[in-house]
Amino acid sequence: MRFEELDAQTLDQIGTPEDNAKARLLVENHQVKHGYRLPDRLRGLVVDEQPFRVEVRIKDDQLTYVCACPQEEGEALCTHVLALLRAWNQEPEKFLNQVELKERLKKYSKRELVDIILDMADRVDAARGILKEEDQGLDDILESIDRVMEEVVDEAASLAEAEVKLKRSQARADRLAQSGRLAEARSIYFYLLDNILSLEEKFKKEQLFSPDLKKELFEEYCQFIHEDRHLEKELVQQEIEQLESRTPISLGEMDLSEVKRELALPG
Repeated sequence: MRFEELDAQTLDQIGTPEDNAKARLLVENHQVKHGYRLPDRLRGLVVDEQPFRVEVRIKDDQLTYVCACPQEEGEALCTHVLALLRAWNQEPEKFLNQVELKERLKKYSKRELVDIILDMADRVDAARGILKEEDQGLDDILESIDRVMEEVVDEAASLAEAEVKLKRSQARADRLAQSGRLAEARSIYFYLLDNILSLEEKFKKEQLFSPDLKKELFEEYCQFIHEDRHLEKELVQQEIEQLESRTPISLGEMDLSEVKRELALPG
């Protein structure tokens, strides 16, 4: 099965009549936002009283999905997943190809990218807000991550909102790395990863947050370890031991063995 092979009749069969009816309304009312197409998945934001980030994959001819809504695991596809699939089925050309977009952006000069960002700031309030944020130090960033996690536990923020805030902390860590502060950037990536895994353990849910977010954080964390010429091995060993103490279901496909071999760490 490929996304291009999904049609309205197939969607009618994989969702309940009630959920499909709600999904059609979400699409008709233009509540499916920011559609992205990647080689093996679709991503989007579905606004249903509050925004829900949705990701759908096709693996081994089976649909798998992640949605930030409170749908129980094992239940039928939620309305937000069905809405994203219906939006794709009706207007696939509106879904940005993320791989192609990244390649196109790499061809722009620094000045052209600045012009694009300034133009976005004129059009989108959220972009303007991000640009107005001041650079934060390590302690401020870690405290902001703590606040996000507390909001999730207290149900004061949806998972979609929390993920957006966590990605801002990730972007701040990237800025620190670009200015040569690799140890601080690595510490933030570790703190993000460990807190996400901790929450997934707490709620006993492997995909509480987007799998791509965890994969990105893990790969960059390992990359910072490789690049740091002044690496504090003892501190990194403590971080790795902390990550490895998480349950296997929470760790998923994260394999720290290569990093441990490179650093000549035990185990």
